[in-house]
Amino acid sequence: MKKNAHNIICLEAEWLYNSCKKDNRFNLKTEPLLNWLKEYHNCDVIYRHILHKADLLYYLDYFKPTKREFKDHEIIYFACHGNEATIHLEDEDVELDDLAEIAGNFFEGRIVHFSSCKTLSNPDAALRFKAMTKAKLVSGYTKSVDPMKSAIADMALFNDLMYITRNFGLITNEERSSFRRTYSSLLNELGFVAYVAY
Repeated sequence: MKKNAHNIICLEAEWLYNSCKKDNRFNLKTEPLLNWLKEYHNCDVIYRHILHKADLLYYLDYFKPTKREFKDHEIIYFACHGNEATIHLEDEDVELDDLAEIAGNFFEGRIVHFSSCKTLSNPDAALRFKAMTKAKLVSGYTKSVDPMKSAIADMALFNDLMYITRNFGLITNEERSSFRRTYSSLLNELGFVAYVAY
């Protein structure tokens, strides 16, 4: 098995008992899927459940990359409901601008993926988040997504990113990226986008 795979921190919100309309609730946890990646790539996966903004704030502080034990956790994975430039938590929505502000240097030099409906549907907000946070890659979806299909796309994305250390721009190239070519139909359906730091 290859060494030096990227490690993952997943912050997942509530799906089944949340405040969304009943037909938008489901029972899908990403932890078992991440454990599959962990076993295959021999990477470390930290999974935490976030219900309220206070939980989010706590983990943004706790898993700071300035702490030696978390500096190699380069993939930050948000699994939650969302809307344009927003992620949903139980007690309030958090806009991308606010998330960038409260995070301090949490996302700097890291890969940030939003597995949520429409969070990256506003390109200006997505680019502003990337610039404010100094993340090396920001990705997610521009459309309302089916949770099973987006989970499949998430795992395929992480699998493809696992050993990339420099040329993250490849993931944005629909012709050169094997990930983009292999999953093009699914990614188009979800409205997948990715922004890299140059």
